[in-house]
Amino acid sequence: MKKYHLSDIAAFATKKVYSSMFLLALPLLAIAQSTTDVVEPPKEFSLANWNWEFISYCVLSLLLLLIVARAFDIGSLTEKITGKKVVNWNSTNRWVAIIFLVASVAGICYEMIYHGKYLMIGDSYSEHGETIDSMFNWTFGITFVVFAVTEGLLFYFMFKYRYRDGQKALYYFHNNKLELIWTVVPAIVLTFLVLRGFNTWSKITSEKPKDAQEIEVFAYQFGWKARYAGADNQYGQSHFTFISGKNPLGLAVQEHVDSLLSDLKKDTAILNLQIATADDSAKAWKAAFVNFNNGSNATAYPAVFKELKTKMEDAESGSYVRQLKKDLRRKNTTITRITTYRKDDKVFNNAGNDDKITTEIVLVKGKSYTFNFRARDVIHSAWFPDFRGQMNVVPGMATWFSFVPNKTTEEARSEKNNKDFEFYLYCNKICGGAHYNMKIKITVVGSEAEYNTWLATQVPFVAPPAASAPAEGDSNAKDSAVVKPIVVSIR
Repeated sequence: MKKYHLSDIAAFATKKVYSSMFLLALPLLAIAQSTTDVVEPPKEFSLANWNWEFISYCVLSLLLLLIVARAFDIGSLTEKITGKKVVNWNSTNRWVAIIFLVASVAGICYEMIYHGKYLMIGDSYSEHGETIDSMFNWTFGITFVVFAVTEGLLFYFMFKYRYRDGQKALYYFHNNKLELIWTVVPAIVLTFLVLRGFNTWSKITSEKPKDAQEIEVFAYQFGWKARYAGADNQYGQSHFTFISGKNPLGLAVQEHVDSLLSDLKKDTAILNLQIATADDSAKAWKAAFVNFNNGSNATAYPAVFKELKTKMEDAESGSYVRQLKKDLRRKNTTITRITTYRKDDKVFNNAGNDDKITTEIVLVKGKSYTFNFRARDVIHSAWFPDFRGQMNVVPGMATWFSFVPNKTTEEARSEKNNKDFEFYLYCNKICGGAHYNMKIKITVVGSEAEYNTWLATQVPFVAPPAASAPAEGDSNAKDSAVVKPIVVSIR
């Protein structure tokens, strides 16, 4: 077994610290830069958008590091030539380690004081949120103590056990008690953290609360829509094949699905015609390209020239026809699916006609809610930061999350002393270019009456038929034409 001197360990740690100093400096500079600037939407790639001042600092830091490294090399070469030590590196390294430790602690304190507010979510406004925050605090506290102790010992050993001439090192080959301590103690701590987290997550996600009101949340690039049940207190069924411009959630509503089916049949007729006349289209595009290329139009209208060239090449290679056939198969498959579902009266039961699709979520304080998530296109992630909730939203997979809000929006504003504060549901999974702007406002009110007032203002998905004007002298007709107040049922 190879024996290690404590001074060897100290020297190895010193080298690691030196090699990581520059790598650590760059992300710290980047964090400081990012937290002091206003977050802006992504921009098109352009050298003009680069932060050249920050890049210059990084380049200068790298050059400074290279100069210092070269100075060390010169010092080492001088020692070899003269046989005399220019610098006592063992003594220098111990003080460099202490200086680096103190500077790191000061930097951490500075970041937490001035930028820590950007890292913390804030107070919790759901019943289970207090447990989540407690778990976070325990995990952070334990890991911080372990980190502080281990890093403190590392730098202390570098300082105390530096190499000194004439000093004999103390060797440890094995120590059963030490092995037992640093194996059992972390195992106990990790078991505590894991079991508590598993127990908490199981309570939140094991079963939907029976008394919870269900709200559907629909994700798409790049926004959210919420769906509330109407006066019948039932949600209409939905399917992704029913999605259209007029039916963004794909609800099983006869009027919209029949319109979509009609449009698809028209599209297939057009595609069949395009496939049948593909040869004539290819000849026309080729002739247009030749005529366009012979004149000066190619340089005057480069975009048109490129489009004609692409069409001609696609037609000659067969790519154009293959794409048409692919679109035709896809639309025919959709038509078959819709036709099959259209025959099912259990799907088209008119339950979704009075459902209300909203661009805001309104909740009542102290009431249990279950959010049923659906996605239209790619994977999203529903994140309720103030309510300590998060769940992936996956196309074709049903996911849900439940919580009970315990503070109203007005109470939160009062606590934060911020009259403009709002709760939001965000997307916490990068889903495309406008991901940064994907959110929907959540308003928590204090009573059912406030909620009923808001819900009554939301328009049903299918507007009810207008009452016909009563015939003159018909008292029964007059009575039936009287507009009655809408009674909204709360789940």
